[in-house]
Amino acid sequence: MKHFNALLAIVLLLPLVSLAQSNYKPGYVVTSKGDTVRGFIDYQDWGSNPTSISFKAAIANRDKRTFKISDMRLFNITGLAVYQKHVCSISMDARSASNTVSARDTTFRIDTVLLRVLQIGKNVALYTYTDGLKTRFYIGETPDFIPVELIYRIYESTNADGNNGVVTENSFQKQLFALAGKYNALDDQLTSLLQRSEYDSGDLLLIVSHINNISKSEFDKKYAHHSKITWYSGLALNISSTTANSYAPYTMGGGPGHTSYLPAIKFGIDFLPNADGAVEFKADISANFTQFSTLYQLDVSPYTGAKAYYNQTGIALTPQVLFNIYNAPDFKFYIGAGLSYTYNTYSDAVFEPQVSPGAVNFPVEGYYFTSSAFHFLAKAGFRIHKNLEVYFEYYTPDAATQSPYFDLYNENKQIGVNYYFGK
Repeated sequence: MKHFNALLAIVLLLPLVSLAQSNYKPGYVVTSKGDTVRGFIDYQDWGSNPTSISFKAAIANRDKRTFKISDMRLFNITGLAVYQKHVCSISMDARSASNTVSARDTTFRIDTVLLRVLQIGKNVALYTYTDGLKTRFYIGETPDFIPVELIYRIYESTNADGNNGVVTENSFQKQLFALAGKYNALDDQLTSLLQRSEYDSGDLLLIVSHINNISKSEFDKKYAHHSKITWYSGLALNISSTTANSYAPYTMGGGPGHTSYLPAIKFGIDFLPNADGAVEFKADISANFTQFSTLYQLDVSPYTGAKAYYNQTGIALTPQVLFNIYNAPDFKFYIGAGLSYTYNTYSDAVFEPQVSPGAVNFPVEGYYFTSSAFHFLAKAGFRIHKNLEVYFEYYTPDAATQSPYFDLYNENKQIGVNYYFGK
């Protein structure tokens, strides 16, 4: 039990340990003096726009440099994100559909911030800024692309009848209508999109792409594949160690444990929620084969040779979360954790003398197998060229029998290979 608790703590802490890891990606910084510094930037899942970044000249370097807003004009994490420094007017109304303010609030502050660049085209640019209050979007026009906030407010107001109602102020639609007309992009399709648009990156990117005359194929290639679902299948070696508690009559009578080395087959689905690929979710269904087979001498009456044997087949559903500690295009190293539910069937169960089946005083005991079990899973592995994965899995022990005589437990480990289709 002591070892089990220690293992359980490790499994539960795996996500926290991995989240603390840095995630350096190729990129560059343009300094406040206009110099371009190339290297690797620690790309984080920033809940709010960053105010500083960690930079390394080489991925293997221990030394790192911190760039603050005052130190740079922009930074670019290749293929993932671009942030530019701008002086902006930032609205301060606490807009929320579920928590509206009691009156129209037009307060704002002026600040120097790093805006995330969602798109810069030939006509307009789209930016976003998130802080602890809310997310805002900005639009900028060629040639300088100076950001102007797209206005969206939700607040309570009293109508002519004296009743309170919620007002949704979609000023951003009027702003974008004006820009679409200015750049001769206002057609029926864009008009319909503007009229039903929400204040979110998906709708705004579609509108801005239309104003910038970006084709559907180009848009889909660049923006429509931030998440990805793929299928995989694989084979594994299932190393199953079956042991009994030291106080079980089976153990006290001389019964040993047994380790079997049999195959496992997996089919699963992998979900990559973000383009950076730092976190992956997956779930697989597997068939795992185990065998318990022992020949031994009874240490109690009738002191004869004994044989204990059965086959076990487990069908398991295992959702997992993986954290890519090292995440290059052609090589990923990860650790992960999961929870597995297994349904077990058994066959060819035998407990009898090695010879003379009718031996006097030979114990007559049933196995009383358990049909299902939950396991915690700890996992580590690597992926090569996107399609080939090699991994090691450890499953916490579970009871194979409910018999007071046998009291057997399985501890499974797997070494396997998966192939991903369409990666």
